[in-house]
Amino acid sequence: MTFDIIEITQGEVDDLSPVQQKLIRTAQKAKNEIEHKLAAELLEFKKILLADNMYYSGLCAAKERELRAEADYKIEILREQLIFNLSLNEPTIDDELGGEGGDESAGYVVDYELSYIERYKIVRDYYLAIEDGAERMALYTADEVAKRYLGSYYQTLYDYLYGYTLNGQ
Repeated sequence: MTFDIIEITQGEVDDLSPVQQKLIRTAQKAKNEIEHKLAAELLEFKKILLADNMYYSGLCAAKERELRAEADYKIEILREQLIFNLSLNEPTIDDELGGEGGDESAGYVVDYELSYIERYKIVRDYYLAIEDGAERMALYTADEVAKRYLGSYYQTLYDYLYGYTLNGQ
């Protein structure tokens, strides 16, 4: 994906944390959708003008300026939100040393934009794929990422996995 919502090189994108990369990809996708919608609306307007023999009347240029101004406004809002959100999610020294990091070491997707129910399902499915019940519980109990990622759902999933293991599964 080409990132042009802000000035950033691919190397700089690669150096971002997973959360920051998700933010920039989401913002770029929204920008691309705005640009696509602009092009589609302009094309539709041009077809109408052409059908009415008014293509060269100046209405096309006026409509294009109007649509471009609206798209630029929406993109600027996205850009400002992205820059603000990136600044909130800058890695700390602890992240680099592994104090708060470790998200990359988890065997499941760690995406804090997901709801807690979706996070719960992802982590649950990951641990249910482990066939040995004792190993499953030992790994889950030691999973610090899951404790942060699931919040209050951590204990609920622990109880579920424990019950699942007790039933011989």
